[in-house]
Amino acid sequence: MGAETDEAARRRAQRSAGAGAPGTELTTAVRAMAKQFGRRRFLGLAAVGAVAGIAGCAGCPTPLTPAPGQSTAAAALAPVTDVPAAPGGIHTLADLLSTPSFYIAHRGSGDNWPEHTMRAYAGSVAAGLKALEVSVWATADGVLVCHHDANTKRMTGFDMTIPRASYAALASLRNNARAWLGPASSLEPIPTLKQVLNAYAATHVIFIEDKEGTNTEALLALMDSYPDSRDHFVWKQPGTSTDHREAHASGYTTWGYFGTADLDKAGQYLDAVDLLGVPSSAPDDTVRQFVATGRPVIAWEVHRRSERDRLLSLGVRGMMCSNVRYVLQREAVALQDSFRAGLRAAGDLPWDAASDWTQQPDFLDEGVRLGIPGSAAYTLGSMGPVTLAGWGLEAQSRWSGVLPAADQGAGLAFGQDDDAAWKPGQSPFSTGYVVELTAGGRLVLYRLSPDEAQPTLLASSDGSPPKPGAWERLSILVTRQGIAITRNASEGAPPSSSAQKVVSADTAFRGGYFSLIKDDDGGLPVEFRNVRVTSIDADAAVCS
Repeated sequence: MGAETDEAARRRAQRSAGAGAPGTELTTAVRAMAKQFGRRRFLGLAAVGAVAGIAGCAGCPTPLTPAPGQSTAAAALAPVTDVPAAPGGIHTLADLLSTPSFYIAHRGSGDNWPEHTMRAYAGSVAAGLKALEVSVWATADGVLVCHHDANTKRMTGFDMTIPRASYAALASLRNNARAWLGPASSLEPIPTLKQVLNAYAATHVIFIEDKEGTNTEALLALMDSYPDSRDHFVWKQPGTSTDHREAHASGYTTWGYFGTADLDKAGQYLDAVDLLGVPSSAPDDTVRQFVATGRPVIAWEVHRRSERDRLLSLGVRGMMCSNVRYVLQREAVALQDSFRAGLRAAGDLPWDAASDWTQQPDFLDEGVRLGIPGSAAYTLGSMGPVTLAGWGLEAQSRWSGVLPAADQGAGLAFGQDDDAAWKPGQSPFSTGYVVELTAGGRLVLYRLSPDEAQPTLLASSDGSPPKPGAWERLSILVTRQGIAITRNASEGAPPSSSAQKVVSADTAFRGGYFSLIKDDDGGLPVEFRNVRVTSIDADAAVCS
């Protein structure tokens, strides 16, 4: 292993220094118990009182009260510099590759707009991207259209196989990404390849993939019909495809991407592949081997800033990006959720962003609902990173129907260093903290760290079980002195000394990202609403 970074050493020293602080004296016993019983059993013991908790006190500061003179405005993130801040100009492949890092809109950036639509391509261009990625199929009557799947069912709701359908039949369909983007997302037609090329071939770089693998001649002929086509078009196919050789012989730059099963075969195809593609989830050593070839490496799919940062650190230059406005840091950091808008904010992602939409929560009139089994975490990247020295985080949640088992809960993970995907029970742990209100009424705060084999219980307290359909409010205060969490059983009730509280003097983590979570293996739905962040006194004591 390499030398420990200064930041890692600082955090390790903080954790060591805080070992004897109030709220952490149970750590040794809790770890031993956790190792013996596992996380699910561990939380169950906490829920029934087998692990002693530390209740809060009346001296905790008032939740979500801005400190005098402190701004509640969110800090702006610096935009990624390798991409123009505004659209304009003519972008060629040489221009794209001349920057230290470069970005291609994967399917037109399907985390932001309905994928493979003119709306998506236009949005990506407006965000300053120099390059688009287009998937192509040929209809039964020979029209080249832009669509990822061979069948239109996922995107339109109608079961048509593109190579067996006429263009006239496809033209009446509309791409519907509302299951992924929210009910306010627009319905968009399936574009033809000519529409896309006519709009952007002269000004942008376009990665073109024949998904069917049988349209090489027709595609090359169409590409050749555009001026300076070799400056603007990249032939995209799996790295093992023999079609690269024909495109390469025609003078086109080729991008060969290698899936998980073919990562060890890249060396056999370097003579016909100019740019190499690697999954963003590939192991570090594999990515480094691709980079060591000296060819520019492009990773896909990039949904998160943490994915971008990891890939850049490994030498990857190209990001086939599904979430361009968020990854490029073009959105202001929000202080309030935007659930009521019915449109998923850039950066709000389920833990599995590549799940073909199955992990995306349902939108409600006021919030979102984490429902299906496995839908266990939802990162609110649109509200991160929180860069305030002292801050409050508030959210309301409820079980809309039947309660889960008494030891299972819902709440928030916070203080996370980045927006990396994480869910309860996943190992290795993320950094930060988790607060859960269990169905049995226990409020539990524990710390997560990659350095620790099990979650570390910091504090817990007993209270009345939540009622199905009743909103519960959790108010989290994070200062330099520690953490205080208050549960207000009735919506809108002011904090009081009798409210259920937990406090901890732990200061190990102060990352600025957070997630909504539910710790329920059965998939019982949990709803969240009214998530907001406010500035507070950074030096406020969590307990007098």
